[in-house]
Amino acid sequence: MNRSAGFTLIELIVTVMLAAIVLTIGVPSFRTAILNSTRVAQTNEIVGFLNLARSEAAKSGVRVIICRSTNGATCTDDITGVWENGWIVFVDRNQNNIPDNGEVIKVQGALTQNFTLRASGTLTKWIGYLPNGVSIGNNADGTATGLGTGTLNLCDSRGVDQARFIVLSSTGRVRVREKQTGDACP
Repeated sequence: MNRSAGFTLIELIVTVMLAAIVLTIGVPSFRTAILNSTRVAQTNEIVGFLNLARSEAAKSGVRVIICRSTNGATCTDDITGVWENGWIVFVDRNQNNIPDNGEVIKVQGALTQNFTLRASGTLTKWIGYLPNGVSIGNNADGTATGLGTGTLNLCDSRGVDQARFIVLSSTGRVRVREKQTGDACP
């Protein structure tokens, strides 16, 4: 008796059903893992920029500013606190709050899609570091204030429960925390 090689219809249906079950269970978990990994990477990158600005201010002995930017060349003028479109780190040698030729240290483009980065406190337009490591920020009209304190809210499509909050203290130190009562995402 010759038996031909191949699958029976029942074997094929069982295999397709098992594949469907595995995909139904695995795809949402995989999406969550990707979002968590991206959130960690974005948080570390933002903290890295803040630490770079602080250390560069100490090293150069001049104020260093991180300003919001949509084009990577100039700072935005509004004080909306929307940071996800990008920013510029520059040594403000002439104290004019503008990144001039030779002052730019590093530029960051827009964040990964589905992520927002919003600021509160005195961090809505720019964040500055003095040579002693203390942070300075902006008043409601965009002018410099003595202390740069506030929170940067990094949110993704999952909302506030999965957000990370980057807190800048008056001494210039940065820490990352999870959601607390009263936190929000756009």
